[in-house]
Amino acid sequence: MKKIPLSNIDVVVSEFAKGAIPELGIGGRTHSPNLIFIHLDTKFPNFINITLNKELERTIVHELSHSVRWKTIGYGETLLKASISEGLADHLDMEINNTGPHLWDIALNAGQISKMMEKAKKEYNSRGYNHSEWFYGVKEKSVPRWAGYTLGFNLVAEYLKKNPSKKPSQLHGLKAEEFIK
Repeated sequence: MKKIPLSNIDVVVSEFAKGAIPELGIGGRTHSPNLIFIHLDTKFPNFINITLNKELERTIVHELSHSVRWKTIGYGETLLKASISEGLADHLDMEINNTGPHLWDIALNAGQISKMMEKAKKEYNSRGYNHSEWFYGVKEKSVPRWAGYTLGFNLVAEYLKKNPSKKPSQLHGLKAEEFIK
């Protein structure tokens, strides 16, 4: 991949259904700037056609984006920074693989996005934000599943609309605050 600077990154692929997104049969996690795990659910229906032929490349690009960003300015210790890292990773996937958004990028409708954006702004710079709450959802706190992913995806999309000469592959070192100016 020549669009982003890659070096010294190990990618471990293993069968581990609990680490896979139930809707896709695959999941990924970047554990450090140099280590990525890809988890597969080999019992997922249509595993070869959906997971291996479509989602594997997308997942690897997404996680490589995290690795490159981690090596420059970090994944993000605040809600804003983590949301931007996630949104940027999926925009890079769309650039590299010529695909559309993932389920988590479009998990909220316009009204939910507006409501959650207002709630998120109060926690943007908090290092004590609850990552699981924002990215995986908590019904008791009215945070829908994948809210953080959708918000980050939308913030990056808005930045790209305002800066049409920029591509996601050029933004791995851009501070999260630049995306909301």
